[in-house]
Parts: sequence; C-alpha cells; structure tokens
Amino acid sequence: MNSTLKFSYHLGTIIALSGAALIWFLGIGGRDLYILPLICWLPFAGWRVWKGKSVFTFNRPSERSINQAFVYGKWALGIFFLLCCLRATLRYLSFQWNIWDVGVFSNVIYNMSQGELWWSHYEVHPWADHFTPSISILAPFFWIYPHFIWVVLAKILSYTLVPFGFWQLAKYQNQKVERAIVLTLLVSSAWLLWYKPTVSSLWYEWQPSCLAPPVIVFCFLWLEKKEWFKFSLGLLFLLGLKEHMGIVPLGFGCYLVLQRKEQFWTGIVLIVLGLTTLFTITYGVMPFFRGNQPSWSVPALDLWGNIPGKITYSWKLLFPLAFLPLLYFRIGIMAGPAIGVNLIAARETMRSNSYHYDDVAGTLLLIAVLVVLSTQDWQKYWKIITNKPQQILLMAWLIGTSSLMPSSIGQEIKSAWPTAKHFEIHQELSEVKKQYPLDEGVAVQSSLGVHFQQREV
Repeated sequence: MNSTLKFSYHLGTIIALSGAALIWFLGIGGRDLYILPLICWLPFAGWRVWKGKSVFTFNRPSERSINQAFVYGKWALGIFFLLCCLRATLRYLSFQWNIWDVGVFSNVIYNMSQGELWWSHYEVHPWADHFTPSISILAPFFWIYPHFIWVVLAKILSYTLVPFGFWQLAKYQNQKVERAIVLTLLVSSAWLLWYKPTVSSLWYEWQPSCLAPPVIVFCFLWLEKKEWFKFSLGLLFLLGLKEHMGIVPLGFGCYLVLQRKEQFWTGIVLIVLGLTTLFTITYGVMPFFRGNQPSWSVPALDLWGNIPGKITYSWKLLFPLAFLPLLYFRIGIMAGPAIGVNLIAARETMRSNSYHYDDVAGTLLLIAVLVVLSTQDWQKYWKIITNKPQQILLMAWLIGTSSLMPSSIGQEIKSAWPTAKHFEIHQELSEVKKQYPLDEGVAVQSSLGVHFQQREV
C-alpha cells in the first residue's frame, strides 16, 4: 500500500511539474496557462505535507547520471542558440526590430566601420548619449555586409557563452567535478530559462551592456585566480561598454573587502577605480561630447521615491534565488552597486524586470549564488528540507518563482512568427529596391534605423 502511494505521489508530481514546464516552454494557451497544473497539484501536495509526508525527495544522483545530464545540457545549449537565431530572423521578417535600440547602435557601429564616430539619428558624437567605445569590435563585420543582424547575433552569442564561464568558475570553486556540473546546470538554466531579470535582458532589443555578462563571469574567475593581466583587459573592455560599468569593479572591490583580508587593499583599489570611472564618464566625458547640453540618457536620481516599488523590485530579484545573495551578503555584495543604480534612479522602467537594466545585476547575483552553493554542505540541507516546515517553504518558493517566470523561447518564436501580410510587404520592398542601382544606393528610414550620413542627404 505504501509503495503504491509513493509511486502515485511521484507520478502526480512529475506530471504536474513536467506539464507546467511543457506548457510554459511551448507557450500553449497564452502567457500564464502553465500555472494551471501547479494549482491542481498544490492541494495534493499540501495534503501530503499535512500528513507528515514529503512533497520533495532528494537523493544523491549517480556520477553516471550527472555526466549524462551534462552532455544533454551541452546539446540543449546548442539547440537554444539556434532557436534564438531563429527568433531573431523571424522578428526581422515580421518587422519587430525597432530603431530603439537595434537601429541606433547598428548605425553607430556602421559609422565606426567607415572610420567615423557619428550617430546619424541625432547627428551627434555617439558618446554624447552613451560611452560605448568597446562596441567597435563589431565594426569589421559591417565591412562584410552592413546589416543590423550582426549586433543581434553578437548578443545571442554573448548570452550563450555565459554558461561556459559558469562551468569554468564552478570547476575552480569545487574540487569534485560532479558538484561543478550540477552547479553549472542549475545556474545556467536560471540564466537562460527561468530567472526573469536575465531572460528579460536577453529578449530585449539591444544595448552595449548585453556584451558584458560573459566578460563579467570570466573577470570574476580571473580575479579569484589572481590572473591580473586577463582581469585588466576584461575590465577595460567592460568600462568601454557603457558609462555605468564602473559598478562591476566597485562590486568586486566590495566583495574582496568583505571576504579576504589578504586582498583588502586590492578591493579598495577596485572600489576607487569603479567610483572614479562611474562619475568621470557620466558627469565628465559624456557632457564634453554633447557640448555640456542636458543629458537625454542619464536618468535623474530619486533616492526616496516609490519605496514600495523598490521593495517589490528587490523582492523579485532575490526571491527566485531563495535570498541566498542576501543571506550570504559578504558574497552577494558584489551585486549591490548594480542593484543600487536601479534603486536610486527615477526611471521606473529600470525596476520592471522587463527590459535590459538587470543584465549586470542578474549576472553578478547568479555568480554569487554559484559561489555560495560551492561553500555549502548539500547533504546537510537535503536532510533539513525533508521536514514539514521546510517542505512548506519549498512549496511556497516553487509556486512563487513559477509566478515570476519570463517568456520562454517557444513563446518568443510564436510571437515573432510573420504573417502573409509581412511577406507581401517584403515583396513590395524588393520591387522598390530593383528600381535603384546598388552603386548609387537607396536609403529608407524605418523602424530599423538609418545607415547613411544625414549630413550628406
């Protein structure tokens, strides 16, 4: 009788969780239908906890199963990369890439490829808006063919490289390879699939900071290894991606100050470097290039406005991570400056978890989670959470995290799928292009921005 109940419990849980994951991934029935299997499962799970039985069981996986999961994970990462490329293509065919921000930055990079620092849309130096010298690494691709798709592919590649950084960091933090594999799969799945701050950043249009996440992960690894030359090059690249990137060395410096006495002064140097670059670029370099005119990109500060909204934002950042970066604040402090920038800004969209503003903070938070879990005794916690109170908390965490799930790649592909009308428009555009010789060129300003010098038109 007991074995039958145990089998039914496992079968019911597997059906509920797998069904929810499948509905969410495929985007069946709209945005939130995946919650339905969890709602149906909840009374059953609650009844088991009330009877003193476990809802979740944790058994140590075998070395073979861990290695198999790692192989499947690498294949899944490759498939995910191809699906993201498909999404990018479909969004192009259905006219869903906008001038903000894909068109703007592709225009800047195109002009860089022509040997000129110029932003055609506002007819100003590009650093008048954002400090972005590091995006010049994409300029050679515009020599091959001047098209915005290069920046989109660069972003997809950037986000796909992050799990490789997690893997290298997990191996360095853990002596056992099996433990490193589990941590890599756990943190990477959060990065690409279910942690909304990072996934929303992936689905957003484009910002130079989207190239930062893999560099941040490797910079932290090089910092831990004391490989200063690599760390310095990575940090230099980060500081040239956007004006607020000083928050990265600032966060690393705070981490060193709280973590390691032997690197206390290294932490102080990084804190000074981060603060200096942050304020110098934002309030010195950029105003110089815009002729000391008022900024149209740097948000105003609002330290005490909308406190409930800021608390909600912090909750959404930390709850899916079980508040580990806060509980182990000496490690989680590395994400503090990045979160702080969003908290003190007057722009409410910076706290929405729906744009690109959490790309740096989300990366640092997941690095912190990886480091925290590398220091813990997993067997001890597995025994603790089999108790009734912990089982209730785990259920609450699962339901709460599920309610904060971002759009899946399946949902994104469905929403990007072009219609017959879109193909009619493409055909019409092709007919227009045939009327003009390519050597003379034709420029059309559309949602994709402009690839010509307005001063000459």
